[in-house]
Amino acid sequence: MNSVIPLFLSFAVYDKTDKGDKPMGSAMFNIANVLAAKGNTKGKHAKGGGTIFVKIQKYEEKGTLRLQLKGIELKSTEGLGLGILVKPDPYFELHRLTIDRKGWDLVHRSPPVRNTLDPVWAEAVIDLGTLCRGDMNLPLRIKVFDHEKNGKHVDMGEFQSSVNGLLASKNFSATQDINQADLASAFTLRIGKNKKEMGQVVVLRADLIGMETVARSQDPAPSEPPKQDPAPSEPPKQDPAPTIAAAPIVPEVAVAYTPPAPAPAPHSPQPPTAYYAPQPTAAYSPQPTAAYYAPQPTTTYSPQPPAGPPSYTPPPSDGAPFVPPGVAAANAHQHYTPPPPPPTFEAYIEGGCLFNLAVAIDFSASNGDPRQMGNLHYASSWGDDKNEYERALHDVGSVLAKHDTEQRHPFWGFSGKFQGQIRQSFQCGPNAEVQGIDGIQSAYRSMFTSRSGMSMSEPTTITDVIKTAAHYAKKKSEQARYEKCLSYTVLMIITDGKLEDFTKEGRTIYDANDAPMSIVAVGVGSADFTGMRYLNDIDRNGRKMFNFLPYDVLKSNPRMIEKVTMEKVSEQLVQYFTSHGIKPGKKVAKDIVFSF
Repeated sequence: MNSVIPLFLSFAVYDKTDKGDKPMGSAMFNIANVLAAKGNTKGKHAKGGGTIFVKIQKYEEKGTLRLQLKGIELKSTEGLGLGILVKPDPYFELHRLTIDRKGWDLVHRSPPVRNTLDPVWAEAVIDLGTLCRGDMNLPLRIKVFDHEKNGKHVDMGEFQSSVNGLLASKNFSATQDINQADLASAFTLRIGKNKKEMGQVVVLRADLIGMETVARSQDPAPSEPPKQDPAPSEPPKQDPAPTIAAAPIVPEVAVAYTPPAPAPAPHSPQPPTAYYAPQPTAAYSPQPTAAYYAPQPTTTYSPQPPAGPPSYTPPPSDGAPFVPPGVAAANAHQHYTPPPPPPTFEAYIEGGCLFNLAVAIDFSASNGDPRQMGNLHYASSWGDDKNEYERALHDVGSVLAKHDTEQRHPFWGFSGKFQGQIRQSFQCGPNAEVQGIDGIQSAYRSMFTSRSGMSMSEPTTITDVIKTAAHYAKKKSEQARYEKCLSYTVLMIITDGKLEDFTKEGRTIYDANDAPMSIVAVGVGSADFTGMRYLNDIDRNGRKMFNFLPYDVLKSNPRMIEKVTMEKVSEQLVQYFTSHGIKPGKKVAKDIVFSF
């Protein structure tokens, strides 16, 4: 006789406070009993008071929705009601229509964005089975609240739409600027019986992932649910623009050890074009046509007999081989020798070019508190689990480090505060250079100990660390010249991409282009990296040196990481030396094999 092992689900409710999580109640449910109950729903008195209800539904894989919203000129519910005294901490909730179409289920809640009337909420990845049960036209209610520490959150308005409605209102405009969102497709927040307007919400991103069919219906999403639905809905349409995912500014983390900041080399800027989002094209204005003139009579056409090609007269044969065009007549009786192929990355490395890897990491407050789970610098008890920065350092850094001749790397940080002063280029760890990728990992973790003396800060800029790296690259090149060899440096920057002034960064990259150096910028997290792609296009005399890699997109494919990382770096190394008339040296290390 086969026995069925019962399955149980345990639920616990906590009150999240500044002093920690306070238990409020718990209950355990037998899954079979819940499925046997009416509506697959069962309630149970919780230990500690109150009742916990559980509803179980069949899960079906439907794909996921990547969604990012932005609020525009929300109306404050605090102070004078105009946001003059106190600005709110808005967050939004997604509710779906229940199966019986008589109520709403909460399916997602965003983190709040602090002290603003124009929040850019962090990008959310939501399972479509949970969000809409795979029905792209299922009515959704989007509600915005002002977050309060006491838990009594204040309603700031709502609107209704559907997954198809959100997709149709995506506002990723051609301007690529979140500050120039097209309000023609914005949703209007309304509140109360009088439907008072409380601001607008635009959809910056709405993308479906993992779906064979985008929607069950090819028809556009209805702007309101069927009439039999009790829930009112009339979502205006909207078009959102790309956005930089918002992360709340985090209080400084007390840590210790004050390293000296390397002195950046002086530069004389000659700026590239400033970073401006493209402007919309002007409307078409037809020009007046020229006055009509009657055609003049033409003369009679008398075709002439076509002149045929000259007759072919073969030259007298003297037994000489064919000479391609461009070869001097003096060499007419010599065999043609094609020009040598252009030099390659491998030829320079095997010819004794010293390859140097330098690393810089973003310690700005926009990365979040490293002590809180889910933030980019967080690691579980600093154990074996790596955070996003450590994984990017290992996956991309290892590709570059295997070409490093000495396996000793300078390691810098930026946007950290030491003794009240913000440093945008500082040494990480007690040594100016560390041994291998493992040495960088150890120095990185040491910055979060009580000895480093660093706290995370703002603003975020890579200008100083690029100047420091350019100075280092030129110094290594001078040293190599005395040893009658070449030197090339790659600066790997790992950042969340939330830089303060992209035009300023572009000017610095333009100035550093004369150094024997490339920059590989690895973007971690899910922020909008439009500005980083602008830096990718900075060009000086036909040579680019900045290479942006979106780690979140590439991290599941190590072979693609290696290919994309080395493809541009090797091309830029060759381009730098050939533009200076420098050829590869002779092979000096037949027993060492470099590959990528």
